[in-house]
Amino acid sequence: MSNLSNLVGKSKKFTIGGIEINLKPRTLKDIDLIVELAEGGQKKAEALKKLIAVSLKESIPDATDDEINQIGIQYFKEISEAIVEVNGLNPNANNK
Repeated sequence: MSNLSNLVGKSKKFTIGGIEINLKPRTLKDIDLIVELAEGGQKKAEALKKLIAVSLKESIPDATDDEINQIGIQYFKEISEAIVEVNGLNPNANNK
C-alpha cells in the first residue's frame, strides 16, 4: 500500500430516525456530485438527492431504491448534515 492509504476517509455512525447508519465518506469518484452541490439551483437539488442515495445505498446495501426514495423529508436535514460531517465539508466545524 502507498502513502495514499493515509488519505482514505473514515466512516462514522449516526442514528437517524432511530436507525443506526454507518456513513462512509465519498471518494474521488463522487467529485461531480460535490461540484454540483456548490453550483446551486436545480443542479444542487439533484446532486444532493444523488449524494444521499449513494451514501445510504453504500451504508445499507440491502436498501432498495424505492425505500431510499420514500424516506420522509423530515429526515433530509439530519441525513444531509451527517453526510457533510463524515466528509469534512463543513468549514465551520471544529476538527475532531
